[in-house]
Amino acid sequence: MANKSMIMPPIVLACVCAVCCGLLALVNSITKDKITAAEIQAVQDSLSALPDAGAFEEITDYATPEMEKVQVTGLYSDENHQTAVLVTADGYNKGGLQVAVGIDAEGAVTGVTFVSITETPGLGTKVESNPELLLDSLVGMSDAQSVDNADAITGATFSSNGLKNAVKCALETYELNKEVLVG
Repeated sequence: MANKSMIMPPIVLACVCAVCCGLLALVNSITKDKITAAEIQAVQDSLSALPDAGAFEEITDYATPEMEKVQVTGLYSDENHQTAVLVTADGYNKGGLQVAVGIDAEGAVTGVTFVSITETPGLGTKVESNPELLLDSLVGMSDAQSVDNADAITGATFSSNGLKNAVKCALETYELNKEVLVG
């Protein structure tokens, strides 16, 4: 009897795990297309929210700068020679800021829109909810030094620095690809 009492719990646990894995796989197969569509729609909404946004087309072959805590995930250009750089940056959370940075033909920031933000509610989210504190001051900037000199939001230093790093990365990406973007 001791052998049966030692064998049954692992068998029952294995069966429960197999059923859970099967259910997770089923839910994933049902929702993955909807999640992908929602992510694509969030990017399109952010691009269209940029000032003077035209019909953006994705550029598939582009150079990106090597920066820590920041990653370029997309590059777009419209018929008005405005560039949009999709950037994911670390704020307080790893990858907590996903933004679209608009850059005009002269290389100046036209605006920043948020695709997603997973920073601390009430603190880190101030970079989005209170644009007058930092976001608005980044518009018109065209170099990393100016972006670095912008005041961070008190209590949201990590998120502020993440947003500034995202903008600097976008400006550098623009410079690296200027020939392709402007012609």
